[in-house]
Amino acid sequence: MYSSGLADYYRQGARRTLVLKLISLMGYGHTLRNMKIRKTMAPLAFIFLLILFWAGCSKSEKPSREPPSAASTPVFPAAPPVDKSTAGTITGAVVFRGPVGKFKTIDMTQDPACPTDPQTPDIMVVNNGKLANVFVYIKDGLGQFAFPAPSELAVLDQKGCRYAPHVLAVMANQPLKILNSDLTEHNVHPMPKNNADWNESQMARGAPLVKNFPHPEIMMPVQCNQHPWMKAYVNVLPHPYFAVSAQDGTFQIKDLPPGEYTLAAVHEKLGEQDVRVKVGAKETVKAGFTFTAQ
Repeated sequence: MYSSGLADYYRQGARRTLVLKLISLMGYGHTLRNMKIRKTMAPLAFIFLLILFWAGCSKSEKPSREPPSAASTPVFPAAPPVDKSTAGTITGAVVFRGPVGKFKTIDMTQDPACPTDPQTPDIMVVNNGKLANVFVYIKDGLGQFAFPAPSELAVLDQKGCRYAPHVLAVMANQPLKILNSDLTEHNVHPMPKNNADWNESQMARGAPLVKNFPHPEIMMPVQCNQHPWMKAYVNVLPHPYFAVSAQDGTFQIKDLPPGEYTLAAVHEKLGEQDVRVKVGAKETVKAGFTFTAQ
């Protein structure tokens, strides 16, 4: 810093000396006796003086831009993990009221490798007034916690010319292994809104497909282009707090940090319901949903 300032000082002094000499050439000094030379040199000296003045102005000092120090760079703390020692649980069941209705059975005989008997569709699975295949998840209230994607594989199988399970949930970027346990070729075709579309064939009992979905998405349909009755729903979330109601309608969401949440339940035909739930430290809270016939 100091050496740079000293150099500037000497440069400015040299510039002043040169200017004074030029002024002398222009006729204001008394060292030149030959008036003819002064008349010849004075215009040139004046032009050179203007150039020198312009150069000095263009090189006026500007405040130096030093890179921001580490102390001035904002540092944001990493999102904390959930403390499972204080975490709670939500348990409950999904109830269905009203007539289930009749749905057309599925004829799979177009493919000899599929079941030959008429098959019941998966759209409404009700047992003793309880509804299966309902996706239940924390919709709101989690705050800023870290939820790294698990390396554990989620599994979607094709068995009996159906997708199993019918409703599945994974975390964003969690690997999903897709199997074909059938003796026939299938075609796996997700139809996402927020993720990339893809469509791949899978030979009978062929090698698994391993995929992932980086963006959250609720009830993403997956179909088989070769067997039009085959359909599953994959849900992609940025956190692990979700469940699918079992055959008896029950569900459980564990390891929730204490807080107040919006709990949502989504069914492919009956739509979505939301309830507010408050979970205390180490507390098990009951919550439920009731869907009615449409």
